[in-house]
Amino acid sequence: MDNFRIKGFEDDSVVNGVGSFFRRLDGDRWFVNIDTFPVKRERSYLTLSQAPVIARQRILNATSKTSKKGFHKSFTITNTYDWQVAKVKNCAAITHHRKGDREQYCFVFKIESGITVYLPQFELARVLFFHDGYLSRTAMMPDILQAEFDVQVNNTTGEASINVMPSSGYKLKHYDEPGCRRVLSWILIDEDVRRSYESIGRYQLLEGKDLGQYRVWDFKFEPPALANTRFSVKGWFNSDSNTMFVHEIQGLGDIPIGVPPTVHFSHPDFVETVSGKGNSGYAAGVERPAQHEVDDEAGAGTDNKTVIIKPPVVELSFQKPINTIKVPQKDRIGSSGKQDNDAPEKASRDVSTDETSTTGELPNADWDNIDDQTDDSHLYLNKFDSFFKMLELLKEKHGCEVSVYPLRKLPKVPRCKKHLLTIDGNPRCLAVVKVISDGVTYHVLEVDTSDTNKPLSTQVIQASIVEDLEGFIENIERELLKSSLSWPKEYISSTIGRNCHFGISHQKSAHFGRLTEEEVGKWACRFIKKLQK
Repeated sequence: MDNFRIKGFEDDSVVNGVGSFFRRLDGDRWFVNIDTFPVKRERSYLTLSQAPVIARQRILNATSKTSKKGFHKSFTITNTYDWQVAKVKNCAAITHHRKGDREQYCFVFKIESGITVYLPQFELARVLFFHDGYLSRTAMMPDILQAEFDVQVNNTTGEASINVMPSSGYKLKHYDEPGCRRVLSWILIDEDVRRSYESIGRYQLLEGKDLGQYRVWDFKFEPPALANTRFSVKGWFNSDSNTMFVHEIQGLGDIPIGVPPTVHFSHPDFVETVSGKGNSGYAAGVERPAQHEVDDEAGAGTDNKTVIIKPPVVELSFQKPINTIKVPQKDRIGSSGKQDNDAPEKASRDVSTDETSTTGELPNADWDNIDDQTDDSHLYLNKFDSFFKMLELLKEKHGCEVSVYPLRKLPKVPRCKKHLLTIDGNPRCLAVVKVISDGVTYHVLEVDTSDTNKPLSTQVIQASIVEDLEGFIENIERELLKSSLSWPKEYISSTIGRNCHFGISHQKSAHFGRLTEEEVGKWACRFIKKLQK
């Protein structure tokens, strides 16, 4: 989670309630009434752009690490078809009803344990859809997705294409994240989910009321079916009435996804970096401040690269993974590594998450609260085809014992994009394999460098020296990225000793990493000789 503050709210402000939506009749900027303690007398609302961080009992501007207090419950629903609708004030688990909060709509249903759950409709929509400012704002306009995304589905080939219109306000930086692309694909292509998302704007048009100079509306929408979805929630529980009021959904698992296995994204501004001598940007990236301050009243300008802020996340996992691929529309010459003297040394502390405009006062930023936990590592196994074939030969022809661990996605580290492949924007993975040769056990590490013509050597580590393999690998991953995909030999040597690890270069190939059977065989022979040296 990134460190941020919402300007105008005191330290440790608790969101006690979420009220109605409103906007001026002569404007298009929507706001959400909130009830906080300490009370913010001059302004008790936030723009809809802040929806990703608006959750009941959430602490804004926390000065210390906050514990997840409350009644925690996990359960699986059959579907949402028999859910009833009530208001917050109808829930017996709440002893004190806030004025604005009490009139808001909830879904009401029973779970297997017999508990009656009151789930605020806004909270479910926040976790399903409101992961950034764009998806939060555009939900109020039922036809905007059709205007900004051209979606083509080919069920015969099992593929879909999403052509992003140049006018779309969805941040380019979000397309860099596989989790963001997966959720956006789900909203755009899954018919049940899209109907649910667009029902928000339809209900606003049907049930919103014009009162004086404002349009006011109590949030309501039609949920998707969510068949057999697992919920992880926290809230209040009343044992006398056996009812629970949900403050926050912390995770959803096994979410159904009616989307083809492969989705291609194209946008006029998608680029692929190619090697060259040009200087295309800031060599080391721009340093982030220790804390960003989000100004909810200021507009966002268009003259800076978007700052993505990670608030408290929601864990999402889908029943089946889909492979989303960025399709570059043009090439960009790679940086020479020289520092651009005109580049800012530090990103702005003050930012705005509002919709960008030429009159915006502050650098633009946006949220990303997605923690995609979908089990999708098998999607990227093909990048290691030659490596796994070589391991198979070690086992079949050279008598080695080989155990392959699940693929690991390299983590995101500050000021670095090497955790993603430049060719399609998918995760860069690390393969970890245990190989036993002549009674000696080794850990073999292989990094996916399919997007470069300079493959990284395979790193071999003597297993008996490593006490905490998981922690050791995690540190190697971070140092690997900080070193721009170079093995952190100094770290490894200082941890286990210089004589307890070595590299084995890849077999040369005339086909950009694709090896013939003969070449794979030569690689295996070199590998076993190195192990038995």
